[in-house]
Amino acid sequence: MNPEFAHWDHGKHHYESKWGARLPEAHASPCALPYAFPEPFPQLATGFQQLQLAKVPRTRTTPVVSRTRITRHGSQPNPVRPSSSGGEANMIPYRSLAPPRRSESYSHPTPLEDFRNSRRWPPKGYRQEDALNPGEAEDLICAGASSFKGYWDVVPNAPAGYDRFYAVMEAEHQSRTDRAPFQQQAYRDISLNMTGASDSQFPWLSQEQPCMAYAFGKSAGTTTLNYWVSKSGSSGPPAQFAGDTKPRKIKLLQILDRLQRLESGLNEDDPEEMYHYLYSTLIEDPERFDEEHRHIRIDQQIADLITVLSNPHWIDFSLPRNQVVAKFFDSPDQRKKQEFFHQLLLSAELYLRIHSRNHTDKAKRKLIMQLPPIITWDLAVAQRWLENMEITKTRTSSTQSTFSFELKSKHRQIEALRVFAKTLKWPNMDEIEFILEEQDMKEKALEDRSADAMSWFSGIILPGKTLPWLIMNSLIDCDRDTGDALNHLSHMHPASGFQYRANTYWSSQCIVGKVLGAARGVKQIAGWVGPCIYTPDLKRTECVKVKQYESLDPRLASIDVESMDQRTNPLGPIDTSYPVDDYEVPMPDTEDVTDLIRMEKLSFKPMKASTESPRSGAPLTFDAAISFACGGESWPMGLRYDVDFIHAFPCHQGPHVLFYDFPYKAIKIDDGLVDMHDWGHQSGRTPRPTSSKSSPGKKAVVLVNEDKKSAHEQVTNVLAIEALGVSDNEVFARAWCAHHGHSAIVANVKETCMACAIREAYAACVSVVILTEGGIVKENDTEVYGYA
Repeated sequence: MNPEFAHWDHGKHHYESKWGARLPEAHASPCALPYAFPEPFPQLATGFQQLQLAKVPRTRTTPVVSRTRITRHGSQPNPVRPSSSGGEANMIPYRSLAPPRRSESYSHPTPLEDFRNSRRWPPKGYRQEDALNPGEAEDLICAGASSFKGYWDVVPNAPAGYDRFYAVMEAEHQSRTDRAPFQQQAYRDISLNMTGASDSQFPWLSQEQPCMAYAFGKSAGTTTLNYWVSKSGSSGPPAQFAGDTKPRKIKLLQILDRLQRLESGLNEDDPEEMYHYLYSTLIEDPERFDEEHRHIRIDQQIADLITVLSNPHWIDFSLPRNQVVAKFFDSPDQRKKQEFFHQLLLSAELYLRIHSRNHTDKAKRKLIMQLPPIITWDLAVAQRWLENMEITKTRTSSTQSTFSFELKSKHRQIEALRVFAKTLKWPNMDEIEFILEEQDMKEKALEDRSADAMSWFSGIILPGKTLPWLIMNSLIDCDRDTGDALNHLSHMHPASGFQYRANTYWSSQCIVGKVLGAARGVKQIAGWVGPCIYTPDLKRTECVKVKQYESLDPRLASIDVESMDQRTNPLGPIDTSYPVDDYEVPMPDTEDVTDLIRMEKLSFKPMKASTESPRSGAPLTFDAAISFACGGESWPMGLRYDVDFIHAFPCHQGPHVLFYDFPYKAIKIDDGLVDMHDWGHQSGRTPRPTSSKSSPGKKAVVLVNEDKKSAHEQVTNVLAIEALGVSDNEVFARAWCAHHGHSAIVANVKETCMACAIREAYAACVSVVILTEGGIVKENDTEVYGYA
């Protein structure tokens, strides 16, 4: 069930082959390069055959036992089995998650087959007081159950304390994953792997962190376990500049001419030509006066280009404010445009040298992993440019030339935008189709409508959180009926959304979108959630920012991540025998399901404390809330906290049993949840110090440090909310979480069982599980708000 994982190495992980293609190993280099980079750059080896770097610190994967020793109830005289569900006597029939396997002819079913068929524990042939040996326990308890493993890694070339976290699922493959698929190839640009195959999506290899390929869960408004865990890791380390070495001055036309030539690659068959152009036109060779030590080798040229690109006067593309690239290459400011193309040319020269055909994949991967972010983001810009843009040179006279740009991916981007609009049921689809056809010569070209549109239709999109805003703003640019009211959406204000005609649309980073993602007919695509319920509190066309506070969930630390597999082992602590009475089969009540809760109103109230006087048309900040009607009463829920909803990983042939040391409390959506206000205290969460200022006082800090508990120690009980039936039940459960500050596991009982969802909550260190069916069959698209 739990195969032994290798110690951390960026090229070595024991996964199924379907996780991704393995990368070829590099041979060790026999030589060392006498030239050293200025700090913080790594040391490179001589020759074209290999780039050798200083050894990467390995991730700590040494087992950590954070759980106190558990005394198994079955080993005690007259054990009293703790049960949150009322025990076997109250067990309800369970609908099969998968058809039972046919047993062989003329043979009795195995205990595992009997358990899967009957959904009763213990299976036939076992008594409550029996104990299982390890082989039997592995077969009966672990078969098909979800299992989770965490990793943490030190950020290279960063100060101490900068770590990154990841979580993986054993046995993940395309049909068994918690991630939403990319509906279009263009949406994959939200993530970038520069250190392996382009289709590889290992989260630790992505340029952006956390890896955006894991940002969206399978159901609207949700995320994945890996993304949730990665959010607790460190953000980018502070930029480090090695020096003030500057490149040679060069004219824009010369830059564009060279960029056009680089589209066919470097002329690696002529090292002298490569050397001559680089050091006579772009940069200076520090050994140019010593003929014997000229920097003729590619690794030396790489070192020199890195040094030049580390000058602080260049654009830092690691900063979110600089990640809409078209603001620079399509800028009306000629100086800004010249600086961008100069930086792009140097980055392209570096990119193509790193990806020389003489360098192994492992060598390239090791080098890129060691480079500081200011350099790797330059490489990301160069890669996206070379993949998506072509430069055409036309000679107008004997002395003059004209350069034009061809958008190689424009057709792909248009089709992706069309799918995006149709999926969100855009209210003015006829207008969008007319503009996308580009038949009217009086209309502006699609890419010329704004910097966001230029970025989207050119495909020059940096990985990270900008893509959703580029595609939505491009859609708005193509709809003239939106006017100027929706021109203020930006990735710099992610907690945003807007109302257009009879629908609202929300960023997947906004708590309103996370909650309303559960509503009927609502879809999630390319980081946007919609179409959602109309609100009378906003204008017919209006953009809004939503006030949302940081989630109250404890932040994960390295101890929480690396102990994940041990803390959530389906068997519990490893032992020589496993008493049957230490396990139960938790199951939700799928028969008695309420159909009375309905969304009544989505409301917005301008913040009273806001004294801002924004420029004309700029969005105001609102407090958001949803009122629910139930049995003649109104239940208002404020969407206060920026919590996350983690889509549960599918298990196989459940239900599975749950070890007694994973305590939980099951509650139906209409059975007192609305009156539960202290679940944070009941679940064991340590309250945060309160202060009138943004940071606690010195006395409060001392108290926090003395009583500091790790995140998993603050989750001693899990609330399992049974929100089966109509979609509004799940919306209410999510709204309750947003009101009280609890992130939650969202488990669709059609694809995972209650036991695996509860263990995943303990893996993620969250104290709520929402059990859902994803709505009911009769809730189809004809009932979507605004589409009667």
